Amino acid sequence: MEFSWVTYILSLLAAGIASGFIAGLFGVGGGIIRIPIFLFLFPIFGIHSDVLMHVAAGTSLMLAIPSSIMASYAQHKAGNLDLNFLKTWVPALVVGVVIGIFVMRYVSSRFLEQVFAIVILLISIQMFFTGSEFKITKEFPGLIVKSLSALFIGTLSTIMGLTGGTFTTPVLTAYGYSIHRSIAVATAGGFFISIFGTGGSIINGLGIHGRPEFSLGYVDLTAVLVMIVPIIIMAPQGVRLANHLSKERLRKIFSIFLFIVALDMIRGLYF
Repeated sequence: MEFSWVTYILSLLAAGIASGFIAGLFGVGGGIIRIPIFLFLFPIFGIHSDVLMHVAAGTSLMLAIPSSIMASYAQHKAGNLDLNFLKTWVPALVVGVVIGIFVMRYVSSRFLEQVFAIVILLISIQMFFTGSEFKITKEFPGLIVKSLSALFIGTLSTIMGLTGGTFTTPVLTAYGYSIHRSIAVATAGGFFISIFGTGGSIINGLGIHGRPEFSLGYVDLTAVLVMIVPIIIMAPQGVRLANHLSKERLRKIFSIFLFIVALDMIRGLYF
């Protein structure tokens, strides 16, 4: 189709409203909603398939910076942030982000889309069949397991364009960490993933062909500027509605939603 700035901006506004509301409703980082929207929307407006997932991930990570700052401050103010825990969690997490940035330089967009689709499929199955406070152990493992967990989460989150909450919260609660502190750590970790991941996406994308107009590396600045306000406005609206609904029922509904999204992506990739 012929490119239209008006249509593109209106589409991005709608995506910002939808992703902000759904993220607030289901209590997840917006990246898990934004990435599928970007993968559908960007090709329609001419973003080349060779850089599609790279641009989607970079743009999603930059959009996460303001919300992760505000959420981290709120968690700290509420007294949920365990700073001693973060001292050993964040360094390994950042190393994982750096590994993810390095990996993204050398793999195709199609490979990244495959990783995203398969991981989202597995997450949807895990969410449907386990409760929100599924536990493996009552005591948190030692430094080695903790560091390897953070390293893995940082790497996987970066190449998927996520801030890590989808992985961090269930991993920490499974290790016996309280749900409130797990969410707080995931929020603070999301700040570091979004900052370093955005920086890496910018550096990786400099001089690469096929990127959208008005982009900085692999970050679509138009999408960021258009979507950031609707996301910030709509996320609290989703939270308000969620407060009146069953959290376990919401978890089941969201898992089904993710399952359908993952199957649709797999269909597009392989069939």
